[in-house]
Amino acid sequence: MIKLKPLSYFKAVVEQGSVSAAAQVLYIAQPPLSKALSQLEEEWGVQLFERSSRGMAPTEAGRYLYQRACELLQLAAEVEEEMHAFGEGQRGVVRIGTVSMGIPRVAQMMQILHEQRPELSFSLYQGDTRHLEELLDKQRIDLALVHLPLTNSETHIAITPLAHSSFRALCHPDSPLARYATLSLKQLQACPLTLLRRKSGFGVYEQVLQSFAKQGLQPQVFADASDVPMMCYLAQQNMAIALLPTLSQDQIWEGLVAIPVPELDAVADDLVMLYRTQHETRSALRAVVDYLKQTAIGVSTLEPQA
Repeated sequence: MIKLKPLSYFKAVVEQGSVSAAAQVLYIAQPPLSKALSQLEEEWGVQLFERSSRGMAPTEAGRYLYQRACELLQLAAEVEEEMHAFGEGQRGVVRIGTVSMGIPRVAQMMQILHEQRPELSFSLYQGDTRHLEELLDKQRIDLALVHLPLTNSETHIAITPLAHSSFRALCHPDSPLARYATLSLKQLQACPLTLLRRKSGFGVYEQVLQSFAKQGLQPQVFADASDVPMMCYLAQQNMAIALLPTLSQDQIWEGLVAIPVPELDAVADDLVMLYRTQHETRSALRAVVDYLKQTAIGVSTLEPQA
């Protein structure tokens, strides 16, 4: 049975680089700390540290244990916090992960639910779809707002479409294209473009390039980025035109002209909500899930994965 205290000792030694430094941080004597490390190595039959005059560095096994120890200790802290909340009669913290496109929707939800239920609070995470799926898989977040397609087909995950996006070309007001009501791919191919790209996996970037290729067009990709504000900054500096899926024609892009690109609407991805079905009975999480379902725009709910 894994005990948390030795893992916390081990984590401190890795981070401090020596037993003496870790002992000072933990406010304990060195002998019990050294004994705890030795017991871990004996229990699993592995060497966790390379010891030298310069200090202690984790071995491959030590680096793996450090990663898992961080996860376990974080989870234990979260469970303790949640159980205290249960003891007070309410599970009030909802951990939400979202891609950039989902931020306005999350902010609106937080404002409305906080007015209805002031005891609710939120922990927010931002990242790309793959990263947020991993956080949900590790139960580091309660729900995620992500793009399709998904990279993980894990069971017991409910998938609720929230909105379908349409593509916009975001350009500087001085751009020659800023005067058009809509833009075609042929018009865009001669311009430097910045495209939204996932850190890994298939997504909008690949689909946009395919759309150009189907028409025999070769776009000038000035830059790709996984960060929407970075893309908008390049457009604000008139360095490139940002091609982005957006959820609303009324979405405000400061200092930029947003022009529809109808030929890309077919590849514009849905914004969907993911959450674990076994956790939806929590009062606070249920409130968030219900609100987001009720405010879904023109999409039908998918059944949870079996």
